[in-house]
Amino acid sequence: MKKIAIITTIAVLSYSPVTQAMQFSKGPWQFTAGINTIVLYGYNDYNKKYSEQNNRDETYSSTYVTLSAAYNFNKDYQLALYYLPNTSGTEYLQDYDGDQWVNQAYGALQTPYGQIQVGLNYNVGYQFYAGAPALAPLYVNDSNITDFLNNPNWNRDGGKTAAYLTLNSTALNTDNISNKISYISPTIKGTTFGFTYMPSAYFNQGLVSGYAPYRHNDAYVAAISNDQQFGEFSLSTYMAYGLYKDYMEDFGIGGSISYKNWTLGGSYRRSTPDGDKYPINQQINPTLTPEFYDGYRDGYAWNMGISYTLDKWTTAVTYFESRAHKTENKDQFIQYLNQYKLNQYVTLYGAVGHVKFRGMTGTPEDSNKGYSFIAGFGIKI
Repeated sequence: MKKIAIITTIAVLSYSPVTQAMQFSKGPWQFTAGINTIVLYGYNDYNKKYSEQNNRDETYSSTYVTLSAAYNFNKDYQLALYYLPNTSGTEYLQDYDGDQWVNQAYGALQTPYGQIQVGLNYNVGYQFYAGAPALAPLYVNDSNITDFLNNPNWNRDGGKTAAYLTLNSTALNTDNISNKISYISPTIKGTTFGFTYMPSAYFNQGLVSGYAPYRHNDAYVAAISNDQQFGEFSLSTYMAYGLYKDYMEDFGIGGSISYKNWTLGGSYRRSTPDGDKYPINQQINPTLTPEFYDGYRDGYAWNMGISYTLDKWTTAVTYFESRAHKTENKDQFIQYLNQYKLNQYVTLYGAVGHVKFRGMTGTPEDSNKGYSFIAGFGIKI
């Protein structure tokens, strides 16, 4: 049961600003249910030459639902089902042919020999990830700052401009929650191994375009994580490798170290094309995709950050950078994040972010730069 709880928390944290949920049991059954809503307002400051990219005022809202049911056969074997839908009130989540709801749904069989997961879930590289502190309301990977200041390199509004020209995360998130099967070993002396196979890496919230000729190619991800305690120091590290057949190889490494109320972390990711069957610098069809629409396949991303917690208040400073090797496309942003737990139901948020996004030409038409001042709240029911 302990291992399942750890893995579930990792998966939900990537989505949710508040992960606690109501739990209750009946006989061999255990149930979990929870709903969390976050509402944010941001005021944006930018040069008027970027006015086509931004609005002065932006709002953001999202809802996260956690539902699970687990059956304990005995102390060693448990079968659990998880359903974790979430939605966002922004246009950013609109994909080429998808909708605004993301429905994570999978089963997990826990045994003394490890855990098997099947369904719509993240790969083991994503689950094992360790790096810069991921603090609400913006986080650091796939940051919500782009819901306030537009990143032309991460365009999901549909039409022929839809593309990921650069990586948006240091975690291996290419496949998002596409259908997959994963095995996670028992933890031995702080070390855990994992392997994921997916028959198709395409999912409408992932990096792969719905128009890519390789969208239904299979893929594999292997990962290792390690957690150690040295007195008052806690160290977490991970490493992952992904092979997306015929179109990309993915490598990620990262770690974090905590001491008392402080946490310092960072991570790095490098993606390279797998062979030359699918060149990056080609349009599939000018009416469907822009040039270099999948530039993320040859690029890097890294992040770093530090956080401090004092009673109900947590603050963090994080930095993220990504770049495509074949073009000049580049993303940089630094964020100052704060959250205060008013009570068990309400959390207050405040953040300041500065972004510098550069497209291939570096002109205001495909670039952006500015500041965003954000405040809001989250409610857990």
